Amino acid sequence: MALEVRGLRKRRGDFNLELDLRVEDGETLVLAGPSGCGKTTALHLIAGLLEPDSGEISLDGKSLAGVPPWKRSISVVFQDLALFPHLDTGQNVAYGPFVQGMPKGERRRLAREQLERVRLPGYERRRVDTLSGGEKQRAAIARALAASPRLLLLDEPFSSLDAPLRRRFRREFRELFRAAPFPCIFVTHDQEEAAVLADRAAFIREGRIVESGPVRELFLSPKTSSGAEFFGAGTVLPCSLLIPRDAVSLSPAEGSVPLPVRVALVLFEGSKTTLELELRLPGKTGVLLLRAEQSPRIEAPPQGGEVTAWLKAGLLRRVERR
Repeated sequence: MALEVRGLRKRRGDFNLELDLRVEDGETLVLAGPSGCGKTTALHLIAGLLEPDSGEISLDGKSLAGVPPWKRSISVVFQDLALFPHLDTGQNVAYGPFVQGMPKGERRRLAREQLERVRLPGYERRRVDTLSGGEKQRAAIARALAASPRLLLLDEPFSSLDAPLRRRFRREFRELFRAAPFPCIFVTHDQEEAAVLADRAAFIREGRIVESGPVRELFLSPKTSSGAEFFGAGTVLPCSLLIPRDAVSLSPAEGSVPLPVRVALVLFEGSKTTLELELRLPGKTGVLLLRAEQSPRIEAPPQGGEVTAWLKAGLLRRVERR
């Protein structure tokens, strides 16, 4: 079975959300988009924390219309985690089973198992305020899983962690989410997070899903100009042609076209060096900004210098201007 959202509408002031999506059992859908595009509103509607103006949400083929949040069998991991400060870690994890009426002994066993699952063995008696940020993150996810949900919703849960810990959590929890027997929706504005976690991604902009599909396709072959810009696929020309990042290089290749450019920015990013290159178009005012990547072991040209870039014209593709 699956989560299905059909014709969901919600107006909040000048903002209007219109949503249609389907997520299968065992699938992780990453709902990606810039801040303020409607991602969190969508989660709140699905969870029952907001009432839609119209539309239908069904889970396992059953409508959730009129079903209160606590009866939807949906677990939510909020951005602020929302752990209960008056309960210890084990009691936090066992809260869902407690509400469901599970006997005390079984709740304790389940809490212990879920904490071990997220690599917090022996943390049952730890006070929440003594946990580190990463430990709180793990406890919140353990609590969500312990409730045996039919749907898991995660609202940018890793956003408060530092970059190295975020990367570790993405790798660690990717397999945990993918092994789940229920649908998962993970909300993020982070392109790298979407790439690592998604089975499928949906790009949402101004309250509407602009395009969706396997995450690799959205990164390498986006169909829209806004999707290409969000996922950093390359530069979209005014004529709606996409120049992918891997189409531009400082090294000549067979079939490539030379372009005189100015190096506007050299950005060392650890695993790669990103170059921003200004191309002046004949007869046009202003410049076209191209991006290229190269190995950090290759010496980059000086910033502000004039160089020749090489364009693989065969990689250009047309996108929709939206």
